[in-house]
Amino acid sequence: MNKKSQVCAVIVTFNKLDLLKQCITAIKKQSYKVESILVVDNNSTDGTLAYLNSIVGVDAIHMDENIGGAGGFSEGIQKFINLTKSDFCWIMDDDTIPQEDCLKELLVAENKLDNVGFLASNIKWVNGDAAIMNVPRPADFWNEKAEEGLIKVESASFVSLLISRDAVLKVGLPISEFFIWGDDVEYTLRISKSGFNNYLVVSSLAMHKMKENIGIDIIRETDYSRIKRYYLGNRNAIYTSRKLMGAKGVLKETLKHISLVPKILIKKNKRKGYKIFVVAKGTLVGFFFNPKIKYMK
Repeated sequence: MNKKSQVCAVIVTFNKLDLLKQCITAIKKQSYKVESILVVDNNSTDGTLAYLNSIVGVDAIHMDENIGGAGGFSEGIQKFINLTKSDFCWIMDDDTIPQEDCLKELLVAENKLDNVGFLASNIKWVNGDAAIMNVPRPADFWNEKAEEGLIKVESASFVSLLISRDAVLKVGLPISEFFIWGDDVEYTLRISKSGFNNYLVVSSLAMHKMKENIGIDIIRETDYSRIKRYYLGNRNAIYTSRKLMGAKGVLKETLKHISLVPKILIKKNKRKGYKIFVVAKGTLVGFFFNPKIKYMK
């Protein structure tokens, strides 16, 4: 690497203390050392508060309530700008376990590129398969640097994502009102639409220790307590299409949501009426959902 960039790691956690410990340990063991570690604790009740207050080398931000992943990342990135002078923030969920050279590989790639907005790691599930929820969306001309192990992308997840200070200062913060689901897609797409170059770095490896390697699918969802989350997902997706994808994108996203209704009816499962209600409500509200983007000075 030709230059020594400073990196602030930002973790958002909620009631996953054992995984959080593994995540922090993995960050501290990186071959390229981070300048600082910020942990946003979304009002956990499993001993996270006491643990974070007992360890050194970690700055903890304890929230009075659970503001969701979107709110947590917005808070953490804001603190990265206001409290550090680092060039990049490296953000992740508490169940992310980066390999020892994960950060180094991101920064090696960054040194080869110009005007970087974000760089995404290659995320695997615990068995080595690709983590379904963390597959970035390829950009046009995605293969222009494929021979270098760099895939151009337009959006990615908040699981081992390196974001430049310049990008944050230009596009603002993630939208905290999203709460969960879709905040990462909206934010990274916003960065892409602002003229930055963004890539998946194939050699930068991290594990996402989810319970199951599954995507978001209301048709097959069997956990009643999770169904209400799809309201947020649908609302947020419609908002993102309106703001960043143009008329064709809005139409495509809307038709995608409408097509869920007959699929839910055909599928043999419970809560069909509730699922259809959630889809319809989220889609409709998405057309009137207009949260303000917070910009940093």
